[in-house]
Amino acid sequence: MAKGSLGKKFGLLRSHGKGLTAAFTCAVGHTEYAQHLALQEEAWELFVSRVADGLADLLKTQGAREDPEADSPAVVCPISTDIPAALGREAVQLFRQDALPFEVFFSLLKCLRHAVFSDPAQSASQQLCCASFFDQMETAAASQWFKEEASAAQRRLREAKHFILNEKRRYAAIFHRMAEPACIVDKQGCLLDVNTAFADFFKVRGELLLGKPCVLLLGPHACNACLPAKNLTEHGSFANVEFSLTIAGEVRSVLISGASLGQVRGVPGGILILQDVTEQRRIAQALSESEEQFRSLVENVPDVTWQADAEGNLVYVSPNIRRICGYEASDLIGQSRFDGIHPEDVGEVRKRYDLIFSKGREFSLRYRLRHKSGKWLWVHDRARAIGDYANGVFADITKLQKMEKELQEYRDWLEDMVDERAQEIQCVNSHLLLEVAERQQAQQELERLAASLRRSNAELEQFAHVASHDMKEPLLLIVAFTERLLARWPEKFDGKAGEYIARILKAARQLRELVDDILQLSKVRSCDRPFGVVELDVLLREVMADFEERISQAHGKVGVGSLVAIDGDRTQFRQLFQNLIANALKYRQKSVPPVIEVKGRKLPGKIYEITVQDNGIGFEEKHAERIFQPFVRLHARHEYEGTGIGLATCEKIVDRHGGKITAKSSPGEGSIFIVQLPMSQRKRK
Repeated sequence: MAKGSLGKKFGLLRSHGKGLTAAFTCAVGHTEYAQHLALQEEAWELFVSRVADGLADLLKTQGAREDPEADSPAVVCPISTDIPAALGREAVQLFRQDALPFEVFFSLLKCLRHAVFSDPAQSASQQLCCASFFDQMETAAASQWFKEEASAAQRRLREAKHFILNEKRRYAAIFHRMAEPACIVDKQGCLLDVNTAFADFFKVRGELLLGKPCVLLLGPHACNACLPAKNLTEHGSFANVEFSLTIAGEVRSVLISGASLGQVRGVPGGILILQDVTEQRRIAQALSESEEQFRSLVENVPDVTWQADAEGNLVYVSPNIRRICGYEASDLIGQSRFDGIHPEDVGEVRKRYDLIFSKGREFSLRYRLRHKSGKWLWVHDRARAIGDYANGVFADITKLQKMEKELQEYRDWLEDMVDERAQEIQCVNSHLLLEVAERQQAQQELERLAASLRRSNAELEQFAHVASHDMKEPLLLIVAFTERLLARWPEKFDGKAGEYIARILKAARQLRELVDDILQLSKVRSCDRPFGVVELDVLLREVMADFEERISQAHGKVGVGSLVAIDGDRTQFRQLFQNLIANALKYRQKSVPPVIEVKGRKLPGKIYEITVQDNGIGFEEKHAERIFQPFVRLHARHEYEGTGIGLATCEKIVDRHGGKITAKSSPGEGSIFIVQLPMSQRKRK
């Protein structure tokens, strides 16, 4: 074939891709796969067009390699596998995703091959090239198809394994968290697994039960009643077989249910679930007894109990109806409860009765009811609707009605008497109002005096603060200049002059200490720092560090228990601990090293108690309240230094925090100071 004719042939194949599609459709039409082609018609048209382009390129390349003048057949050159292999993989991507069976897919590829080879104008070399093209395409398609099938199978296998693992986990979670006792048994009835509720029910550790026959726990009676081994291994089930068990000496009523689980650890098995119904049975028994007691009570109560439907037809009347109305209870069943009511009252009774069901209101009414003898009785009837029925009770109040009538007459007489006494009461009321006014005036005077007292206290505190603050500067000058005189001219102040100067210094220092203490005392009430959380352990360690030198010099010992955090003013709490510990170190026995114990504990009502106990000189119990007053000293100044304000400051600090401080002591046996403080100060300023 000449090169010109070859090029024309290739161009026709490329341009007549629709002709190849028609030939392919025709070839498929003679098979049983035409319906599959119709479902994917557009995809197959695209793919056939791609195959036509690939074949055209292949034949063009092959034609260029043939010698047009040679008499011998053309040599078919080997073709590249890239294009047919790519087309084969593309076909798998196009058609496998639509769940097309492999048999149908490959048969359609064969139909496409047949459509290509049906062209009679192809030479032998072209047919060989086309055959090689389709062989490679079909091989690549089959390889890609099976590769994706294997990948999908592996994925499904992984998903199945994951599903099984999740199911096992879910089973384990459900089984072991069941509130009801449950166990897994094999076909011999031996326990393979038990949940926590099962072990708790039998009061035995779960691992000790594994492998044991369930008959040892349930007993032969239960096993004979439900035949768990037979039912569970034969894929059967049973439910709510009741029997009794004795657990730790107590008889329990139990319902047992079971179902087959198929293979459990390689052997047939099933699950048994126990339900303890001891309490339900006890309640049912008690309910039965209660119903019997209620029935006896209803039949013996003095009043008449009844039950009727929404239309008023009686369905029950207690036997007391005979005693009150003279009728037999059996004669009234099915009759209307409105029969026998006085004509003047029956309308109101019907209206109120209907409201029981329509509005849910309570029925409570007095009306007249005819006795069997014909006389009229007054009854008080009460009822409520429960579902479609009304339950009620009525009592004979004929005598009560008569008494109320007499009582009303007596009330009328009393009203007349009240009118006569009304003027006297008004007079008494006027005197009472005058007395109340006088008391209110006295109360206002007391409030005015209290306000004046508060102002006086505030002014005194302000005066103490200002006075002590103004006195500090002159005292500092006295001490400073006296010390300078001694330092500059020591030789001029010997003998009496030196003694006088020493007394001046001592008095000035004592006065300065007193002024400082008064200033601190005045600051307690006027302090406006907000309360916060105070770690008492941390604060007490800081205070101990301040007293470390004094404690060491006195060879003393301070024991501190574990303290908690409470709300309060940290600075004032520090001053409180400093004053109490300084007081314990000051008033110690001369020949005995001081021992101080600080402890804390919680009391009811969110109160925290702190105790500071020492082994000092102590004091008489009668002075327990005086020591907290300012300037009160139980010992002379030459015996123990101090201003007598330290404990008064402590009392003011504790009072500001809403607490109280007390002391207990005996001479020579030490003292204990007890501080009680609220743990929370959120509602205090």
